[in-house]
Amino acid sequence: MNNDRILEVRDLKTYFKIREGIVKAVDGVSFTLEKGESLGLVGESGCGKTTTALSIIKLLSDNGYIESGEIVFKGINLAHMTEEEILTHRWKDISMIFQGAMNSMNPVMKISQQITEVIRLHEPQVTLEEARKRVRELFKLVNLDPGLMDSYPHEFSGGMRQRAIIAMSLALNPSLIIGDEPTTALDVMVQAQIIDLINDLRKKLGMSMIMITHDLSIIAETCDRVVVMYGGKVAEIGPVEEIIRNYRHPYTEKLIKAFPNIYGEREMVASIPGVPPNLIDPPKGCLFAPRCHRKIGKICDEVAPELKAVSRDRHFVACHLWGEGHE
Repeated sequence: MNNDRILEVRDLKTYFKIREGIVKAVDGVSFTLEKGESLGLVGESGCGKTTTALSIIKLLSDNGYIESGEIVFKGINLAHMTEEEILTHRWKDISMIFQGAMNSMNPVMKISQQITEVIRLHEPQVTLEEARKRVRELFKLVNLDPGLMDSYPHEFSGGMRQRAIIAMSLALNPSLIIGDEPTTALDVMVQAQIIDLINDLRKKLGMSMIMITHDLSIIAETCDRVVVMYGGKVAEIGPVEEIIRNYRHPYTEKLIKAFPNIYGEREMVASIPGVPPNLIDPPKGCLFAPRCHRKIGKICDEVAPELKAVSRDRHFVACHLWGEGHE
């Protein structure tokens, strides 16, 4: 493994058993993450973003399981660890900022108690007073008044709760933080504040980060590279600026055009017609083919495209448009 590489996901397949059959929520996803890098996972709801992240720290529901693949974190394969083994890595090495701050906290416990519990569970030698001192420092770090640390979650506004969740995720100084749509349900001004906070902390602490969102504007503000996911697979991957300016996959094009351009003409944004594929019985060829406006023939319906390099700048795409004879 590359010494500068903190995480390498190799051909990850995560499935869920339901009454109707096996849902292939993540089906052959691969990507890498360097030290200090921020990687975005973007796509529509149900494309496999959150499942990929939950697979990394093995927080899947009871009916979910990793069918195959590797999740190599600092040279250690997490993919098939037991619950007891993975507990030593959660929060300590890899932590997560969940989507709903209110739902991520115990409503009958003070915020300080919840953060000190995390600290003392992983570091039992730390006294309660030492843990509380660390909470005060964490509150300062995320621009919260330490005098409010003994408040209950309902006493905080949405933005304050999100900052508290970020403080909790930093409690054990992890190497990797995963943000699962951390600005969802916040108003625009608070979203901007949280994005600025995340960027500042990442630079100040030298953290690696995975940011999960459907909003490409957030990816552009917070990430170095982006993985575009569709139907549990990687459609396109590359540096953020390269993807936005020189996208290759028709799905990436549609995602970008689904957001308004504040500098362009005032017009309705374009939606993506159709619906995502059935992941119990996915299409034989390209998963996006039934919705694609640039389909080139039977090959799209019958052959699943492989992820191929389209530039020297670590830009890869899984699309027959960029296969041999179509470049």
